[in-house]
Amino acid sequence: MMTAPKLDFLIDVFDIKNYNPQSYDVLLKEKLGILYDLLDRIKPLSDDEYKVLYFSAPKGSIEEYINYNDENEYCDAEEYQEFVDRFNEDYPDEIYWYKMISTRYKNYRMISINSKNIIYADMDSDNCIPPNYQLQELLDFLINKVKECIKKLESGTYNDYIKENYSYKNRFGVIKRKDYWNLYPDNKKNLLNKISQEEMDYFIKNASKKQDNRIKNMTSGKYFECVGLVYKNIGYEIGDLTNKELYLKYADGRDEGLSKVDENNSAQFDKWYNDDTKFGGHPWEIIRGHSFARVNLRVGHDEFGYYLSLDGSKILRKIEIAKIFNVFNKNGIPIQIYNVDVIKNSLSGDDYIGIVPNEIAPIACGGYFKEYKPLEFMHIEDDKILKYIKWESLENIEIK
Repeated sequence: MMTAPKLDFLIDVFDIKNYNPQSYDVLLKEKLGILYDLLDRIKPLSDDEYKVLYFSAPKGSIEEYINYNDENEYCDAEEYQEFVDRFNEDYPDEIYWYKMISTRYKNYRMISINSKNIIYADMDSDNCIPPNYQLQELLDFLINKVKECIKKLESGTYNDYIKENYSYKNRFGVIKRKDYWNLYPDNKKNLLNKISQEEMDYFIKNASKKQDNRIKNMTSGKYFECVGLVYKNIGYEIGDLTNKELYLKYADGRDEGLSKVDENNSAQFDKWYNDDTKFGGHPWEIIRGHSFARVNLRVGHDEFGYYLSLDGSKILRKIEIAKIFNVFNKNGIPIQIYNVDVIKNSLSGDDYIGIVPNEIAPIACGGYFKEYKPLEFMHIEDDKILKYIKWESLENIEIK
């Protein structure tokens, strides 16, 4: 019987870091053929023969844990106790769950376990890698597990068994932010340390209101003035820098020539703004960050004039976005926020935080969610949170 420490070790060994298909020796291809013949008995969930199965493995013994963690198994009593403590910390449960995904396209076969790709096989290629006995052992284990799953599917017990037993530590779900705040009040306290309740209330009340005012004669100087107002109100160090100097210091830097436009010449700004040859720059990125954290203060234009806009889906920057809107709105500067309800709901606690398994980094995980669409993600901190979580439904697996 293969235990969780050994299975985890093998998954890590064969975790494919690239998407170049590999070719395997005759024996491995034979075992892959047996595995996929078994999988043929299961209905696919999509056109590329996408199939999902869930299975478990026991915790096992400390001896196996030591053997499969690159540690010296010959150690004194004190070192041995350290291994025991680490084993119980790494594997506190008696049973561990795994999600296997298999796909097939033409001559290619791909298998992943718990989001790690372990096989990407080109079954027609003759360029074989040498025989690998550990991979044979892993394939034998998967063949036996698929047989067990098929047996439960044939008896009609599989899906209920998985729904009742599949560990929450491997699942995706959501929790209402208000419930999370009630469980962990320090989280809301930290939020209120960055923005006052009064500021949040002002934003929630006014951010959705239609704004008809426009900037008639836009210049780069007026834009830099707005950017300077942002930095002054979100806590950036200002010193004696001018608005343009603040932009050059804190913005992305790829400004497509905006910093060279005469600050007082509206005709020159119009020409720059309407120049379709601009490409690849980030002139509006005033707060730098990755794609989920950067803030773009865009300039928009319609038949009435110019206005400024923000992207409300940047939930990781909700404090900055709320502060920017508030200061602009109070100063009569036309500002729009796309997806404004995302920020409003997050500040009021009416949105959902996504729950993801510990082995997945809690960022950019939206693709894992089908029923809910959270934009912010976290790991489960302790069991008291469980009764407040709405879990994503598991796939309903059917036999052909």
